Amino acid sequence: MQTDLDQVNWAKYRMSDFFRKPEGLKRHKKFPGTLIDKYYQRTDQSSDFSHLLPVIEELRYIREIEHPSPRHCVVHLRTGDVIDNSEFTVEEFLQTERYYQFNHEQSEYKLQSWNQYVRTAQYYRNVIDELQKNEVEHVQFVYNLNFNPFETTGTRFRRRSNNSNKSVEYVESVLNMFASANFNVVDYPRRDADYDFIYMSYSKFFVPSGGHFSRDIATVVEMRGNTVVSGLQG
Repeated sequence: MQTDLDQVNWAKYRMSDFFRKPEGLKRHKKFPGTLIDKYYQRTDQSSDFSHLLPVIEELRYIREIEHPSPRHCVVHLRTGDVIDNSEFTVEEFLQTERYYQFNHEQSEYKLQSWNQYVRTAQYYRNVIDELQKNEVEHVQFVYNLNFNPFETTGTRFRRRSNNSNKSVEYVESVLNMFASANFNVVDYPRRDADYDFIYMSYSKFFVPSGGHFSRDIATVVEMRGNTVVSGLQG
């Protein structure tokens, strides 16, 4: 049986942008049945977690979305456009924090923390240390290799990649770090953005990446009394 979600253009769906910015109120009806559509049916205010949480619970019930095992740590990796459209190699991403959006008027990257989406190898080494202290042995990685919604990206050279090769390489590098540290890497089948967001929101332990999507999940995880494990220092 066809549902409203079958009509959704997930390639153009930017869950956290719509949640945080006024454009969500204007555009939510174009994404019927989604988390954002149901959210703006309850309120005309953006960034209101008190309205978001009951919508998450409603859709979790309707869509029969399971909870992650309490024995697992769920790790979100920000992949797609911020890696594949970038001038930086995977090795360079892993070496140090890189910026994504480029200010062409000033001929430099926008040097704000929100513009650092991809986490480094050191970030995940710090996460590994924290998880081992908490005796967590199982990790589950959630990511979207194909998220590339803009025709022009605002990156330095404004190139839109036609493949996800760099994202695949980045994911493999991070997964290998955890496997080498003797974690059991548990498979997670790729779903749509709402499913992933709701699933991760019920993590017992959650590791965010950069970007508002991950930060919003981290906020919900903490509001539900669970643990966010960050590899950022200071």
